[in-house]
Amino acid sequence: MTDQFEASFTFRAGWCRLALRLGEETAVYRATSIEDDFFSDLVEAVAHIASGAALASVLWGDEPGGVFLDFARSGPDHASIAVHQLGLPDWLTPADPPWMPVRGDALMAARIPALTFLATFTEAFAAVQESAPEGRIPGWGGGFPAVAFATLCHELESRRPLN
Repeated sequence: MTDQFEASFTFRAGWCRLALRLGEETAVYRATSIEDDFFSDLVEAVAHIASGAALASVLWGDEPGGVFLDFARSGPDHASIAVHQLGLPDWLTPADPPWMPVRGDALMAARIPALTFLATFTEAFAAVQESAPEGRIPGWGGGFPAVAFATLCHELESRRPLN
């Protein structure tokens, strides 16, 4: 288990770089905006976990390959994150038979206090929103997912202890 969890995003020329720090491990994963809006998918997945879903998963599609970002509730007060390689990496140009979401080796994994997990992603998403004039993320192919982000913010606020 780790209390040290950091996330940040950088957008440039249709690419999003997600930098994750879990405990002593740090890694950067890239996603493209060519096929899908992976950033919006990520915000929605975190919002689902915040809203009580047991599991949520996101393909973070790089060229070639990418990773799966898997999130889960882990008891009443914790969340888990696991980053897996794609078991079948060629998601852009499926062969015959078509590509399937098969996970490969685990690259990172941690159990995190739920408030830390939610607050870290909320802060990272808020930084993106602040840099997105009129809802468009500079350097990315999609807009900012305001509805999913509002859901996440609401859920986070409802979990914080009242002082």
